[in-house]
Amino acid sequence: MKIGEFARMCDVTKDTVRYYVNIGLLIPRMQGSQMSFAEREYEDFHYIQKLKDMRFNIKEIRAFLCLRRMSNMIEPATIDECVELLGAKKESLSEEMKTIENSIHLIEEEIENFEKRKNAEKSDRTGVPISTIPLLVCPHCRQHLNIENAVINFKYIYEGDLSCSCGYHARIEDGIVKTENIYEGTHDWPDLHRKLYREIGEKWEIYTQKCTDMLIERLDAQDWGGKVILEANINGFFFTYNYLHQMPKNCIYIIIDKYQEVLAAYKELFEQLYPGLDILYIADASEKPPVQDSCVDLFLSFFGENEYSFYHKQTQLEDIHHLLKPDGTVLGVFQGFAPEAKSRRLLIERYPEGNKKLADIEALREGYKNCGYRLSETEMGKVMKTEDHHMYICHLDGEPLTMYCYEAKR
Repeated sequence: MKIGEFARMCDVTKDTVRYYVNIGLLIPRMQGSQMSFAEREYEDFHYIQKLKDMRFNIKEIRAFLCLRRMSNMIEPATIDECVELLGAKKESLSEEMKTIENSIHLIEEEIENFEKRKNAEKSDRTGVPISTIPLLVCPHCRQHLNIENAVINFKYIYEGDLSCSCGYHARIEDGIVKTENIYEGTHDWPDLHRKLYREIGEKWEIYTQKCTDMLIERLDAQDWGGKVILEANINGFFFTYNYLHQMPKNCIYIIIDKYQEVLAAYKELFEQLYPGLDILYIADASEKPPVQDSCVDLFLSFFGENEYSFYHKQTQLEDIHHLLKPDGTVLGVFQGFAPEAKSRRLLIERYPEGNKKLADIEALREGYKNCGYRLSETEMGKVMKTEDHHMYICHLDGEPLTMYCYEAKR
């Protein structure tokens, strides 16, 4: 019979049959250039399947088939060799079972460990650190804010009303400063399950880790004790949360995002990981957060400029550079396309609220230059393919997405 009929009888594809032929497990007769399959190949095929069910590998199956082809399978020596092969496989499988049972036990232990973490008692909640109150000002007239109806202990303010004589109002709710500038657009949503951190692509992950290592190296090169570190747009990527174990604890962190619920979720996680840390959380979607001028020593922007550009018309530094001290530093990671790339145009279409020069490293340089900063970037690599979720839906396979690590100073 021909290969098609034989494949149908065996309930496999012709490619499977050809594979068995190519590796010598099936040896059909040849009629010209055509393979001819007979009862012998049918029996061989089913014996191959039986051996596969016994978890024999290709080399071991070939040894059995050789015995079948070179004997009648009744000779004492042949039978002894078959029993030896079967016994060796049985012993191997028994050892594998022990290994699998041990692996299952380790998995059960790890599940238990994770469940304990998930169900661990909540740490004492934090609030707005009293030490950070001087950092809160009216974004319009730059005056310090009045606090009324405060719920307070020796270190934190948990609830309260913030106001300015010019008419500006904000609130402290569950230890988070909530302004009246809340994002009401339809092009983003709170990523409370951190889905952005799921599989993006192998090359992307490699280059992002290299960027992270470079940022940590630059952080380690300076003492940040007692300093003020700002990070924003954490509904995207959140460097401080992921790497705080390698960052200073004796400083003040200001964390800003347009979603209060995202800040609340991370606040609870920080309370579990680093209880008592001085972190000022501000929920604000505007270009003018209520933060004191010239108070920030370090602005961290881990893809933050990318995220900001989706919803604002210029770089974030152009909007907030007045918050940085004269000797303040910007450390960041940026991902960009060529100006003419179709992927970049798709991003602009997807985020119509944003900067028309988004994802363009030259535009980032120009924006930083506009506020007196010199951008010094290192290209870490080019990613040609990413998975289709979040902004990466716009990345067309084959167009380079270039990853940069950068530092900027006045």
